[in-house]
Amino acid sequence: MNASDPVTEGPGAARARARTGRPPKLSRERIVAAARGIDHEALTLTSVADALGVARNAVAYHVGSREDLLGLVVESELSERLATLEVPVDDWRAAIVAASEGMLTALVECGPPALAITRAPRAGFLGPSEQLLTALTRAGFADAVAGRTLAMLAEVVYAAARYTLEAAGAGERPLERDLGAVSAGAADRFPTFVRVFGESWSQQEQLRFALDLVVAGLEAQHPAAG
Repeated sequence: MNASDPVTEGPGAARARARTGRPPKLSRERIVAAARGIDHEALTLTSVADALGVARNAVAYHVGSREDLLGLVVESELSERLATLEVPVDDWRAAIVAASEGMLTALVECGPPALAITRAPRAGFLGPSEQLLTALTRAGFADAVAGRTLAMLAEVVYAAARYTLEAAGAGERPLERDLGAVSAGAADRFPTFVRVFGESWSQQEQLRFALDLVVAGLEAQHPAAG
């Protein structure tokens, strides 16, 4: 064959050459990993796109809005923080406490970005959620009861986290501030209200109170549960 003759590549060689230098395929996982390397306050679809060397529209296609992306970042962080949380599956009462307190701690440790979680339960809670559901169903509770219990606990935990994080940001507890403003001129008209809310309690105490009510309600509904 003459050196000037064209060389015909086989299909395998052509595919291998086409792959050379090709960037990794964009995925939600790659986007979230890149987003976690960017400060939350500076996180935008554009900043992630720049970090990955892709178009902003490509990032938006996979994750939606900035708020959606922030939620995915928080879920990823929650999954890591909760990976070592042990929820007892043979004691449903202890499981309720362990899962709820563990999820609250993880949310608070994530800081203000955790407020991007607006629905519960979310994927970041799957580990403790699975263990809690196992504990409830093993104790004899119906799947529907276990699921509704988890949903309710997730909402309670999220509300506690929001209150805690907002209080930390404001330097005071919003509820106490608001109640103080209401009661300042209402002592004569609403004396019981003013007296009752003149007391203060921590968010952890409030959470345990809510959990005690949940346990008592489940015990009343299913007295035979172990």
